[in-house]
Amino acid sequence: MKIRVLLGGLGDDAHSVGLTLLNWFLLEEGFHVTSLVIQNSINDFFKHADSHEIIFVSSLNGHSDLYLKDFAEKLSSFKLVHDEPKIWYIGGNLSTSKSNDEVIGSYLQKGFTRVFPKPVGLDNIKTCLKEDIGYYNIKGRPVAKSYIHFKEGLDYNIDLIDDNPLSREAFEKERKDVLLSFRTGKDVNELDAKKSLSKVKNLSQLLWNNKEQGKTPLVQPRTGVADIDQQIALFKKLSEQNISVLSVQLDAASRRNLYHVAEEGLLDSILCGKSRLNGFPVPVHGVAGVQKIIENFNKPFQIRGGAPDHRLTYEIGIAGGATGVEGSFLCYLFPYDKSTPPHQSLSHWKYVDRLVAGYFFRHNVLVNREFFGPLTSTLIEPSIPIVINIVQAILSAKQGIRSISVGYAEQGNREQDIAALTVMEKLTNSYLLKYGLRHCQVTTVFHQFMAAFPTDNGKSEQLIRESSVTATCANATKIMTKTPVESIKIPNVNDNVRGVKLTFEGIKKAGDVKYSQHTVEEEMKLLEAEVTGIMNVIEIMGMGHIARGAVKAFQEGILDIPFSPSNYNKGKTITFRSVNGAIRFANPDHLPFPDKVKDFHHSELIIKKKYERESNLVKLVENDLSRIWKNEFKQWPLTQRSLA
Repeated sequence: MKIRVLLGGLGDDAHSVGLTLLNWFLLEEGFHVTSLVIQNSINDFFKHADSHEIIFVSSLNGHSDLYLKDFAEKLSSFKLVHDEPKIWYIGGNLSTSKSNDEVIGSYLQKGFTRVFPKPVGLDNIKTCLKEDIGYYNIKGRPVAKSYIHFKEGLDYNIDLIDDNPLSREAFEKERKDVLLSFRTGKDVNELDAKKSLSKVKNLSQLLWNNKEQGKTPLVQPRTGVADIDQQIALFKKLSEQNISVLSVQLDAASRRNLYHVAEEGLLDSILCGKSRLNGFPVPVHGVAGVQKIIENFNKPFQIRGGAPDHRLTYEIGIAGGATGVEGSFLCYLFPYDKSTPPHQSLSHWKYVDRLVAGYFFRHNVLVNREFFGPLTSTLIEPSIPIVINIVQAILSAKQGIRSISVGYAEQGNREQDIAALTVMEKLTNSYLLKYGLRHCQVTTVFHQFMAAFPTDNGKSEQLIRESSVTATCANATKIMTKTPVESIKIPNVNDNVRGVKLTFEGIKKAGDVKYSQHTVEEEMKLLEAEVTGIMNVIEIMGMGHIARGAVKAFQEGILDIPFSPSNYNKGKTITFRSVNGAIRFANPDHLPFPDKVKDFHHSELIIKKKYERESNLVKLVENDLSRIWKNEFKQWPLTQRSLA
């Protein structure tokens, strides 16, 4: 007999870390759990609510009001048919404009049992569950198994996955449909694009020159607002700070190819004078919009997405003058999407690589292909993004790509982070040479800490400054910056400027900073052993096709991204932060590592449990996830002393 819980994320938000942790906790507490993962409508919850006693709704992008406009009406209709008592919880980051009290009052009125407007600890949830289960007299039911996840029994379509380049004929046939998928696609003209691209500053050239000359990292802030004039104004302000690269992040609706939704969001933004979208809707603005931005600046322009399919977006972006696009078939699938199968994502990214390669071979224009290294951004042991970057680099190079940027997100321990970026660059080049792909320019991207930021402004500023020190010590080609208000609000222009200034302070400071080169070398040896072990398995299982081997590795849980929402990610791997702040594997036995490497990770977990006097792994991971945003560290970067 178990109480049945329905758990899922609402709307277009892709965050799944909290959902994963809550899932582990509920199972450990003896509940039966059905996971809907992410990207659900409220109708998806009502569809399954009748067979569950407790419903958890998560929303982290601040747009829950939009998703729940008719929740009260739907709940009333539901209760007319199902009169058994239900507990409805909603939590996350529910609003970016209302106070916590306003949010709580609003959602209690809609019919929710409990409202958590901001993240809370598992102990808090445990207390609330105990009270509400007693108050509403919730009873358990007989169940066949303790956990249901809709990823079970999926077909990975391995036979559809290969490394074969997309032919010119197949590309042109597919291109017609892509450009017809939204009204602005008709404005893409490759010959006109060649003229535009010949006039703009080229990102690939800037990156490679910076690397060859051994300069300090280039600086690139994250930006993205709906209205083009506001976007240009933001770029003008940032350009005054001597940034190196301009880029926009795609809004959530455009990421999912909901162009009409993005168009409505743009119109709303113009009417109210404030961005209603969490990014810049490239497909809505079209080629002319991208050109309007670029003609105002003498800097390279890059587009950053966040989904498995950006074919139209990147067609428009490159035609408008963008010389850099981000993403690939693994890094933009597993962290961002729950249901797209790997073979479909691979097909979309073969198209993008064929598009980019075509501009080089037909028009001699290099467009940089950057891979998103942060993945889910949280407790990512570096061997995972290193392998994914290597696999994607090989595939892109086979399609004809000549300019590749591999990415990595800071985890917090300086020596491990320096080692990770160094090994990533070294082994990417090594594997490209192994496969005879000798013509690629490989550069590196260091993302400042991408998980939940400190709420203390002083610690946030220190994090950004010291992150830039680490990136500089690691010889990163480029730094992707953050702002010190990440955990408090949506950054404004001044917040972005402050983040850039702190980044330059860190770059300048790096030459005077000491760290343990011996520890860096030890971390490099560890990572090289791990990466080589996983790549050996991928090569064997792929039988001549790296893409096939990588997907088989995901199918077996050998490649496994912590906290991934994808149905095609096994979710077997658990990671934690060691007592010195480095990220380790809690359960490495299923991974193809040498015994001494597995023993090392096991010993790190034993030390961690003794040090924190906590034997419960879920509790340890919860503490690791919340420690930074709760400001429970003395200084950045993390060491045993700073975590004491």
